[in-house]
Parts: sequence; C-alpha cells; structure tokens
Amino acid sequence: MQAWTLVSLLFCGCTAAAPDAVDTVAWDAGAATDLLTLDLGGDLRSAVDLLPRPRCPDHMVLIPGTAGDFCIDQYESSTMRLIPTGGEEPWPFDRPVDGQTVRAVVRPSEKPQAYISGVQAADACKRSGKRLCTEPEWLMACQGRARSTYPYGSSYVKGACNEGRATNPVNDCFGSGSGVFTYSNMNSPCCVQQPNTVAVGGSFPKCQSEFAVFDLHGNLHEWIDAQTASGNGVFKGGFFVDAKINGAGCLYRTTAHAKSYHDYSTGFRCCSTPRM
Repeated sequence: MQAWTLVSLLFCGCTAAAPDAVDTVAWDAGAATDLLTLDLGGDLRSAVDLLPRPRCPDHMVLIPGTAGDFCIDQYESSTMRLIPTGGEEPWPFDRPVDGQTVRAVVRPSEKPQAYISGVQAADACKRSGKRLCTEPEWLMACQGRARSTYPYGSSYVKGACNEGRATNPVNDCFGSGSGVFTYSNMNSPCCVQQPNTVAVGGSFPKCQSEFAVFDLHGNLHEWIDAQTASGNGVFKGGFFVDAKINGAGCLYRTTAHAKSYHDYSTGFRCCSTPRM
C-alpha cells in the first residue's frame, strides 16, 4: 500500500483489510480512536513522515507539556523598537523600554533585554505573535521530563550557569550601603555595563536543559504569566548575582514585585502554540 493511501485513510476514517504481515497505527479522530491495521510494506516510517507535524518559529524549541505541546524561546529575549514613522530597530539591552513600543526577538549572538517589566514583557511577546510562558511550561522547559532541580541535572554545578557574581553591580556603580539601592540606581545602565553581568545568550554551554533551552538558571530573571493573590507578578530562574535566595535552580521564584516593576536584573522569554 502506498504512503498516500495511509494519509487518505487517516483523514477518511477507513479501515484496510488485514493481510498476513501487518503494522498497527493508532489515531485520534475527534472523540473516538480508531485502530487501523494496514499493510505498509515495511514503509510505515515514510508514510507517517508525510503527516503534518507541530513546528516552532526560528530559535524556538518544541516542548511536550501536560496540557499540550508548546514552543519556547531557546534563548532569553531581546527587543526591537517599533519606529513611529515606520520600521523597527534593535533596542539596547542596557536601557529600560519605558516610553517605547517594543516587540520580542531572539538574537542568540547578543545580550538579552534587561530593565523590562512584566507588563512590557507580555506586550513585547504579543507583538511578535507569542506570549509569556505559564509556570508549568517554564518548569517543564527547565526541569525536563526527569524534573531535575537544575536545567543540567539534579546536583548543583558551580560555574555551569551565569550566577553567583561576587559583588552586586549597584555597589560597583554607586558605592556601599543599603541606601544606594534606589529604583533610579537599579535602573542605571551602569549596572549591566560592569564585567561579568549579563551574558550573551548561550555563552554558558553547560547551562541548558534537556531540550537545549539556555540560561533558564541565572543570567536574567524571567517574567512568566503568573500572578500572586495580592496581584504581584512572578519571575523565575534567578540572575547573574543571585540564583539561590528564592529557591534552587528551576525552582527559584520571586513574587515581591508588581508587574510594572523592572530593574537591571529583569528579563524574559516567550512561549507560543506550535504551528501545523
């Protein structure tokens, strides 16, 4: 039986006669599941390859989820500024996007966008036909099917990800003392212009999950589509200074800030529904 015949049968719901040597294919047609027993002449793989498969946009990875497959950015997101007179241009990673209209892009050879709020991140994803990831999606991408604590496994490996910087860049820029941690100082470009702060996406090759998604632990906090009972937003993963205080590895979770909050440590990545 030719490969095209299998496709026709799958769409019409027909059942072929069972010969002596058979292969079995199960498929779901609406609420019912039919069992087709077909003589494929050993060519089952070629026939199935003709069927449409879920696809993700460039630089996104297909992840199996409990509520269905989804796509997630392989690297933390950068942004493009939409120019009011037409066109767009890259927006600097070390500048807040306040007052700008930006959309999310994935540029693996560049540093991802810092200084972005949860509201701005959600809008940036939407403008690129994506969305912020839900917490279950983010966790699956980070922990993998084994549900490991870190993207790379169950045991902590120092230096595997961009985290654990010895000093806070706010102190490097503005001196010592708790009084220097003002909103203005924490949104100064100086904070990520220091050495060993935000890294280019994927430049820590060991910091990847089972699905080859990079920097889910450290580098920048990542806003997700979640909200606390008090209305605060949620970001996950930790950043280049701290990736331990609010949980280990993939379990790191910060809930202390409104969705409108941003500073030098806040970034994001997007998810989307696969295309057929």
